[in-house]
Amino acid sequence: MRLLKTEEERIRKLQNVKRRQQMSGQCFQDIQKTKQGNECSCSTSGPSQPSASSNVPSTEKTAKEYRNLNDGKDDGNTHAVPTGTSLRNRITSFFTLKKKNTKPGAAKEATDNNDRNDITSQETEAENNTKVNDTSLPGESGTGSISPPDTQLEREASPANTLVEGEKHTVVLPVRYFYIQAVNSVGENFTYSPGKDSFHVRISSLSPGEHIRIHVPQPLDRTDGSFLMRFRLYGSASRGLKVEVFHRDQPVGQSPYILKGPVYHEYCDCPEPNPATWLSTMACPAQEPQILKDFSTFPSIHLQRLLQEVPQRFAQRGGLIHYTVLNNQVHRRSLGKYTDFKMFSDEMLLSLARKVRLPDMEFYINVGDWPMETRKANDTPGPLPIISWCGSADTRDIILPTYDITHSTLETLRGVSNDLLSIQGNTGPPWVNKTEQAFFRGRDSREERLWLVTLSRENPELLDAGITGYFFFREKEKELGKAPLVGFFHFFKYKYQVNVDGTVAAYRFPYLMLGDSLVLKQASPYYEHFYAHLQPGKHYVPVRRSLSDLIDKIKWAKENDAEAMAIAREGQALARELLQPNRLYCYYYTVLQTYAERQTSQPTVHQGMELVPQPSDNTAACRCERDVQGDGAAAPGKDEL
Repeated sequence: MRLLKTEEERIRKLQNVKRRQQMSGQCFQDIQKTKQGNECSCSTSGPSQPSASSNVPSTEKTAKEYRNLNDGKDDGNTHAVPTGTSLRNRITSFFTLKKKNTKPGAAKEATDNNDRNDITSQETEAENNTKVNDTSLPGESGTGSISPPDTQLEREASPANTLVEGEKHTVVLPVRYFYIQAVNSVGENFTYSPGKDSFHVRISSLSPGEHIRIHVPQPLDRTDGSFLMRFRLYGSASRGLKVEVFHRDQPVGQSPYILKGPVYHEYCDCPEPNPATWLSTMACPAQEPQILKDFSTFPSIHLQRLLQEVPQRFAQRGGLIHYTVLNNQVHRRSLGKYTDFKMFSDEMLLSLARKVRLPDMEFYINVGDWPMETRKANDTPGPLPIISWCGSADTRDIILPTYDITHSTLETLRGVSNDLLSIQGNTGPPWVNKTEQAFFRGRDSREERLWLVTLSRENPELLDAGITGYFFFREKEKELGKAPLVGFFHFFKYKYQVNVDGTVAAYRFPYLMLGDSLVLKQASPYYEHFYAHLQPGKHYVPVRRSLSDLIDKIKWAKENDAEAMAIAREGQALARELLQPNRLYCYYYTVLQTYAERQTSQPTVHQGMELVPQPSDNTAACRCERDVQGDGAAAPGKDEL
């Protein structure tokens, strides 16, 4: 089975299905229960689609008209897999789960750079109480987008028809994941939640005597009929894994599924020797627009020039790390005073080197907030290729994913509770039940954030904004007050999220985009690695840098509810595509590979550099069984299907 390549294809297929559905005006009792007593009404019409050409699309529907539409029947429901048995052979994905040849019946808290921890208290997820290799049985229904069906068959998830899209055994990530799409007995996809405990999963080693610790939390209900199932291995499975998926104790789809071994865990040092094979396995995109733009300034990279100029120009600017990768080993030395954040770049480089052989290269990573290189391409001397976590319109740095989302990806289901996957199952109440206000909590790391509090006091019915900690403008605390910390998932109780820069780009932005709220984004010279894919007015609502039009944009959203929701769903769908863990690894490797190809001389391990070792304790123990031929290609004969 294969998953559609992009969320956009899912949107189109789902829209065609929903246009064929005839919705009755009656709310079924069980659906009312799922909505926890909230009233619902049904309509045969859905919201119009947003226009990509205008900053704020217009619509003929008023907010009042749209609130009479059922939330589950909107055309912005972007993330369900296509409906029906006829589409199963057309599902594509970089994931593949192999069906066992037996009969079925036996599946860093974030808000922005340097202030995520100041905003929220730690969330407690269901997986914290989940036993290893065991999950709770399905229970009562949860909340979600509700689209009342016509018959009992349409209201019940069918274990036989439900779809499971899984991963190739050769994909190695800190946390592996797959999707469950609920399908009813007449072959139609659910576009609302069938209940948060509808499915449970068991995962075990295929070797009877092999005891592997596997963290298996409950599947995350994405409230659109699909579930995201994550699991983390703490050991490698030599023969493979058996994945069993159940709905009310009945096997789902073709369960049990087999991930043919060896299946390696995160800390197994077993890199794929052929980068082309790894890139294909990971389904990496052929190109990334931001990478193309960043390297257009650097057709060639002269290592000797960097060695002479970089320490002189940038060593006193904060935190700079000089890396050399040679024979897939990472060496580094620190330049500057504030280099503690090298732990994040160390962590990712080592993780990548355990999965694929890295090119030999020598480079500098800026571990501070602000991008460094201000020279223009036509300046003499020209700019230097400094790698940073954030870019700006006035600098020429090469951009990597931020330390924040990098760390949260590496530590999912372990060191962090809010990550790019867990957000997808904690997006708050359905759209129709969200509070119709814009929301903001954060530090005082930019003056515009203080203006938000003033705007909130003047327009309390439209905006709820507060400062949770004062550092830059301490004299303003008495005047503006200090707001209490709230959990990040609490943000999504509100329909509209205000994204204002921190010291640089607000690192909360990807998390907000993954939620189920409309993002109102301040115009900014700063950007992260994925911004080049986003379109204002299509994926978020743009707001002037001065915030002078913020209140008007909130009013627009309230008066054009259908369009606001469509933009929110469009942005969420794209964020889900761009911010998957595999895309993060692809981006890192492509930057490093592109850089290495432009080097004009061989990298060197310089005096003062130290080796950054791979983990060597029991957590890293594994037996690497990759077969490598003389040309470095993987040996044939291992059919991963």
